[in-house]
Amino acid sequence: MTDLEPRVRTALTQLIDDGDLPGATWALVVGRGEQRTVHVESAGTCSDDTIFRIASLTKPVVGVLTRILVEEGVLGLADPVTRWVPELEGRQVLRSPGAELDDVVPPARDLTVADVLEMGAGLGWSPVLEGTPLQRAQVETELESTWQPSPLEPDEWVRRLRDVPMAHQPGEGWLYQMSFDLLPVVLERAAGAGLDEILAERLLEPLNMADTGWQVGPDQLGRVPAQFFPDGSGGHVEVSPEADPSLAERPAFRSAATGLLSTAADLAAFVSLLLEDGAGPRGPVVPAAVLHHLAGDRLGHEARVMAQADLGPKLGWGHGVAVDLEPAYPGSHVGRFGWHGGTGTSMWVDPTAGLGAVLLTQHGLGDPNGADYLDTFWSAVHAV
Repeated sequence: MTDLEPRVRTALTQLIDDGDLPGATWALVVGRGEQRTVHVESAGTCSDDTIFRIASLTKPVVGVLTRILVEEGVLGLADPVTRWVPELEGRQVLRSPGAELDDVVPPARDLTVADVLEMGAGLGWSPVLEGTPLQRAQVETELESTWQPSPLEPDEWVRRLRDVPMAHQPGEGWLYQMSFDLLPVVLERAAGAGLDEILAERLLEPLNMADTGWQVGPDQLGRVPAQFFPDGSGGHVEVSPEADPSLAERPAFRSAATGLLSTAADLAAFVSLLLEDGAGPRGPVVPAAVLHHLAGDRLGHEARVMAQADLGPKLGWGHGVAVDLEPAYPGSHVGRFGWHGGTGTSMWVDPTAGLGAVLLTQHGLGDPNGADYLDTFWSAVHAV
């Protein structure tokens, strides 16, 4: 790996020595086929086998799973969501995102599975919704997920969603997060099984990702560290304890937006799948064309305008991943794709360079645009 390993190690140990992070675990995946190398390392309070709450890195994992189910014919991208979630039949659309909840018009067309994958289901987070009736309704009805899934059962979540209008016409906007809360309801009903069961069978087991899931075995809880978030005054506050016993319980809502736990080694196996055009250690897992579609920028004009508040001008959005429209770091390339997790996690793949990496920490991000330590890590990964 030339100087990649020591360069990244130096950058992260400096962050830990400076007090920016208590610890970190990371993985570097370089090359393809027999030339591929995988390196997992840790420093500070973390170890190579630490299990982290990976938050929004759940999105790319379930994005790939969804495309696998589409390839199998379990559901189609053009399927109306109401085929699987008929309770949403007749759901209305706000005249404008900031309108009162009764100022609505009918949808111009059906909401599709593709719309949901592309964050176009008309609910979610965005500065454009700040303080609006819709934003308040999402919170009051407990539809909103954060770094943790909604506490509701999926059927109850849908029942409450039925009466909350869409912020925009189907597929003609982009709001972060909660389209991927609707997605698992669609997947579970289409496949007739829990999302955790589907994911294990179609993706985790073929990739030997034994430490990934929405819960942790009681005997493995000691591998999960405490979770911290910025406290607004330069420090951090603990929001979940070490070995949190609640993580041993299957959550009521298996969200596709957040909630997975995983390790650097498991996510390195997922990165390898993305670099290997869909091949796992025991053969093909997903067709290469699916991954190319996954990492393509899917934003139409209206969605791109709305997404600017979150993604900015240099990122597009695919099926659960952001896509670099310009090089993000010296040495990286257009088409690099991946995402960050609000709990302090990050995973990106640069197909042109044949390089992918994962960073897992306990220090959550203060906002969805990331933190300085992420830039330090990725600058080290891509440095020429």
